[in-house]
Amino acid sequence: MPRVQPKPKTSEPGPLKHWAMIVFESLGVGALAIMLVFAAVLVVVGVYVQVVWPLTDWNLVEVSLDPYRSAISTVFFFIFVAASALGFWFISGAAWKNQRPTPSARRVAPRPRISSLPR
Repeated sequence: MPRVQPKPKTSEPGPLKHWAMIVFESLGVGALAIMLVFAAVLVVVGVYVQVVWPLTDWNLVEVSLDPYRSAISTVFFFIFVAASALGFWFISGAAWKNQRPTPSARRVAPRPRISSLPR
């Protein structure tokens, strides 16, 4: 039987792969921010449907969001870009680059244990 050779260990990923992973994760933070905005809108609509609509019969038939379409798209774009930039700042480590280490707590010598008590 032939011997099974162990696979050689791979080295650290190259700089291109490293930064590509950071950018991909940062874009994921931007997408997560958009999902959180959608979740918040769903909560607001749910509260409206459960509370306002039954009490007032104001069903928003005459309200249209078409005039605000470009503004809404711009707001979503800026939320995505800002969250991606913030995610890149945190994930790349730039947020902690100039941070000084916190001083460690002062160590106190432990008290000696008394093995036998006087009678």
